[in-house]
Amino acid sequence: MSKITPTLLNDTLNLVALARETALARGRQAQADRLAPVVDGLRSLAAASTNSLTPRPPVTASGALAGEDFRALLAAAQAAPLNGAPSASPLHSLTRGHVAAAMAAGGMTEIEIARQLGVAREEVRIMIRLSQPHSLTPGPEAVA
Repeated sequence: MSKITPTLLNDTLNLVALARETALARGRQAQADRLAPVVDGLRSLAAASTNSLTPRPPVTASGALAGEDFRALLAAAQAAPLNGAPSASPLHSLTRGHVAAAMAAGGMTEIEIARQLGVAREEVRIMIRLSQPHSLTPGPEAVA
């Protein structure tokens, strides 16, 4: 059996602890009592796994991370303001448009992009459409 990653172990701990808390909230004391030793065991395993971590060598970019689209996305993300608040400046909108276009070129759906950027799906569509080269033929929505 392969070693469980600390992240997966912590996620499992959180999930089982949440199940125990839910059982308590719903008045299922017997179920909560059965989950208590599991939570305690996972908690000790998670603590031991974080203490035994050894630093790993840096990973070189390969696959999708080595692609030109990813580099463009990374550059746009690094150029974005750090405060997280949307800015009204045209440069900020241009950067967000580049990020949305890079995400779309990388195969992400409009919904995934909207969630990542914290914007509406229609705004993502507009950003992607604006990043594409203009054509003389109307899109499918113009025909309707």
